Amino acid sequence: MISNLGELAGGEHYLAFLLILIVSCVLLSRNIMSERVDQGKFRITLLVCALLILQDMMEKYAQMDPARKDLRVITSIAGYVLRPAAVLGFLLVIWPSGRPSWFLWIPLVLNGLLYSTALFIPLTFSFDSNYSFQRGPLGSAVFAVCFIYLILILVTIRIRFKDRRIRDIIVIYLCALGCVGAMAVDYVFEEITLISAILISCLVFYLFLRAQDMDHDSLTRLWNRRIFYEDCAEYRNAVTAAASIDMNGLKKTNDELGHDAGDRALKMIGRGLRSVTGRKTIAYRIGGDEFMLLFIHCNEEEIRQSIMSFLDEMWRTGLSVAIGLATRQECGDSLEEMIRVSDHRMYEDKSRYYKAHDRRRKK
Repeated sequence: MISNLGELAGGEHYLAFLLILIVSCVLLSRNIMSERVDQGKFRITLLVCALLILQDMMEKYAQMDPARKDLRVITSIAGYVLRPAAVLGFLLVIWPSGRPSWFLWIPLVLNGLLYSTALFIPLTFSFDSNYSFQRGPLGSAVFAVCFIYLILILVTIRIRFKDRRIRDIIVIYLCALGCVGAMAVDYVFEEITLISAILISCLVFYLFLRAQDMDHDSLTRLWNRRIFYEDCAEYRNAVTAAASIDMNGLKKTNDELGHDAGDRALKMIGRGLRSVTGRKTIAYRIGGDEFMLLFIHCNEEEIRQSIMSFLDEMWRTGLSVAIGLATRQECGDSLEEMIRVSDHRMYEDKSRYYKAHDRRRKK
């Protein structure tokens, strides 16, 4: 048996084994932002894929001898349960932290119960007198479950990464669509290409998150100064307004309450800015307590609503910010002029704040 399993482990499983090894090494050697994704979900996906490879080897071993029919039935059921479990694992990887996920397990559980009926009736699959596999009337249910999970993956990517550039997330969409193609190959040819597709998707997604981490400010999760300058070059002709934002009283907060309190305040500003960002509104932390908002092809009402929503959020948190806004209509086609004017107006707003509170401006 051991020698037979050794033969079955070669060839078609080589890529999957290699991918599991690569992804495992990457996970062990690197960390990504804990608030962005739970690395444990990556490990669950790796474990399920490894079990799926073992299951396929055992199923092929049982296929060699009709006397092993019971083993083949059990391993086949395991395969039909593990396939959607692997897709679910990838869905859990990208599922937003803190959101309920228990209902995502329902299709998997129902799928497992359905295929367990193969122990008694040929509802999903059976074997004929020649020991050949026969798909039952509900034998394709597993692919429907996988398809549901893949659709949820696409929707989750669209919602969770709505503020990312299209060119960035297109890679993740292609990975998900690649899994759909692999599932189709599995259905037609009874292969196990879905394992490799899921592992490749996990690896690409992990590398995507690593690249995103390099582009984000680690404290506020906003785009950093480098990306701001890149976007200024890329969206030079598309920016319709720019807003400069600065926290009022950060030095006083740091001096009286400590730098941890100051960091918490900056995080709250970051959350407030993220709440108004999207495809047409991009937020950056330029440095210290300095932030920028760029509005892409936004009309006057959209700009006003975004600014008011952000200020309302700051009011609810008890923070004070100085803000200056400049539009293309005022400054012409020069983005540099828009940024200069927005900075000037922000400093004017900051001066009014300190004057109103009878303080000397501090930084």
